[in-house]
Amino acid sequence: MKKITTMLLCLLFAMTNIFAQGTKSEIEKAQKSDKTVFLIVKDKSSKGTDALVKVAEQAKKTAKNTEVIKLDRDDKANAALVAKYRLAGAPLPLILAVASNNVVSGSLTAGEATSAKLLTFIPSKNQADVLLGFENGKAAFIICGKKTAKDKDALMTECKAANASLGNKANLVFIDIDSKDEANFIALLNPDKTKTTVLVFNGKGQYTATSDAKAKSKELIAAVNKKIANACCPGGSGSGCGKK
Repeated sequence: MKKITTMLLCLLFAMTNIFAQGTKSEIEKAQKSDKTVFLIVKDKSSKGTDALVKVAEQAKKTAKNTEVIKLDRDDKANAALVAKYRLAGAPLPLILAVASNNVVSGSLTAGEATSAKLLTFIPSKNQADVLLGFENGKAAFIICGKKTAKDKDALMTECKAANASLGNKANLVFIDIDSKDEANFIALLNPDKTKTTVLVFNGKGQYTATSDAKAKSKELIAAVNKKIANACCPGGSGSGCGKK
């Protein structure tokens, strides 16, 4: 009898581990297909999880390149995922938007979640790269302007020079303000669309300055090193970072 009980406990442990690995595998499979994951995080005391699932499924109907996956925080086998996404003390249930490079681009609790809000958290590749850079302590020079703008090349050169002086510890991206693919990122950054500008963020993801196309590398370096008490970040600011 004792042997049978031991075998059942081992089987139960194995099945629990399989399900947990299944969550991790589901996420990885979606990300390999370049999909954004709407991760529904819950625990045994969560109330409103079904409503969050409906919100995520509704958003998925609009954004086909997404996947809805559930994660149980109580499952010890999910500990690595809980640590990765910093969920230990998070109020549950909630939805995380997780990009294909495994960076979190936004979150919503049960009380604030709507499919429309969730859709705004789907990042472009540029946004996901910038956010991942912040996780790794990299600053960012985000040039915003028209693809046909003649002054963007000179600004790009200055940004590259600044990055070289910083030991290449910054991401440099150009955002075409007319690009539909960048709509969410542009709405978040809120740049001045009448001219070419560069928005500067430090390695903590804090917005430090906006400069026009005449900016020089010296002032861009100073912007990265500027001490900031409070600042917005492309991960979830609602007010934007550019023109006020």
